[in-house]
Amino acid sequence: MTLRAMPGSVKAPNRVPDREKEGDQVDEIDDARCGGIGHGRRAPLDSANSVASTERMTERAKRNECVVAWGEIVWDLFPEGRRLGGCAANVAFHLARLGVPVRLVSRVGVDVLGSEAIGQLHAAGVNVDLVQLDPDHPTGTVAVEIRAGEPRFAIATEAAWDRIAWDEALAQATASASVLYYGTLAQRTPLGSGTLRQAWAATTRDCVRVCDVNLRHPFPSPSVVEASLRAADIVKLNQRELTFLANLCGVADPVRWLVREVGVSMVALTLGQRGCVLALRDVQVEHAGFAVSEETGDSVGAGDAFTAVLCASLASGRLPRSTPELRRLAERANRIASYVASRPGATPELPDSLLTPGSRSAGS
Repeated sequence: MTLRAMPGSVKAPNRVPDREKEGDQVDEIDDARCGGIGHGRRAPLDSANSVASTERMTERAKRNECVVAWGEIVWDLFPEGRRLGGCAANVAFHLARLGVPVRLVSRVGVDVLGSEAIGQLHAAGVNVDLVQLDPDHPTGTVAVEIRAGEPRFAIATEAAWDRIAWDEALAQATASASVLYYGTLAQRTPLGSGTLRQAWAATTRDCVRVCDVNLRHPFPSPSVVEASLRAADIVKLNQRELTFLANLCGVADPVRWLVREVGVSMVALTLGQRGCVLALRDVQVEHAGFAVSEETGDSVGAGDAFTAVLCASLASGRLPRSTPELRRLAERANRIASYVASRPGATPELPDSLLTPGSRSAGS
């Protein structure tokens, strides 16, 4: 395991507010509505037909199974103690436990929290060679409070993960990735969004880009959301984020709009205990989800576990070609996400019974 200390003079052009808080509201839009998202993007993966598209995706995934997960490493600070978190770190953790080679791109401080985070991720099987060390900014932290079963976050600013610096190692990693996972939260500063755009430019046409619309208050600017959607092949979002997109882009049905007008190849809409919707251009399936006891766990990281299963399918060649295959993918993703929701924290160890596709073990 090699850790690369980066120059200490990496500065963001603008500072973000002192604290960022996530609430349930999703209607705060402080910029112009998005427009023309479908123009200027790569041809959608299913532009010819869905069968040919999934065959191409399967073949390229077989050639290179490595997923690159780009974004945050943080410590979630619960009232009872801290636990490792961050959307990208959570996705990478679960991918590694599912047996998928994954490289995490992030940045931590030269501090105890950074060292512990890298150690835990490495022990879980995540390749952390691309995690940068920042001597001037601390490892990220997030204060977490559970209200009515839903997490609310207060995200510390001036964090190292906002300052991922582009270099040759990142260029090579993104150029060889079969799947690139990224979120909108990792673009909360101009530096963060600018570096990620370089990663998009470095990916090959064969790389599947998975965008997690992980909105946190104050939300990213509409221009950031628009660029993220334009760059994506797969979009994952939850119900609140769906409402935000509907308001932002002035569309009644964002899922249909994304697959038919924007041109993304798949939308994964998570609905908590009510399951999920997986939508392609001509196929859509729903899964009713699994009951989760709020007394034994919390929903922190459950959506990231769902996304990890989706990325694992894309990287391993187990791609949905039909309604039955989409249903199997939806069931597995919901089952693993429900297990995570039934345990404290975002990265509980998954039982062996859940690591094998097709498992029907209980989710809690």
